[in-house]
Amino acid sequence: MFTQPTLYLGTMNGQHKITLSGVVFYVEEECRKLLTDHLNIINRSSSAIKSTEMVDERMAEMLLDELKEEGKEVITHRAVEHFIERTRYLR
Repeated sequence: MFTQPTLYLGTMNGQHKITLSGVVFYVEEECRKLLTDHLNIINRSSSAIKSTEMVDERMAEMLLDELKEEGKEVITHRAVEHFIERTRYLR
């Protein structure tokens, strides 16, 4: 059975496509590196505590919440900063 990659990066007209735990997100170009660096740090630091899949699922849920709060379909720099503040304790 084909499994979805945990983190996939692609590009489309100033927006980057990120797949996290099977959920596709579009991220503004200027904040993609900030978001992916933060997600990678969380995955590295939490792998010993919890399974990476559980952490990825929770991160995807939180990013969906950020989109819902802003009423947008693309993750903005403001949403990334808010997401980092909410998840800083996971580092």
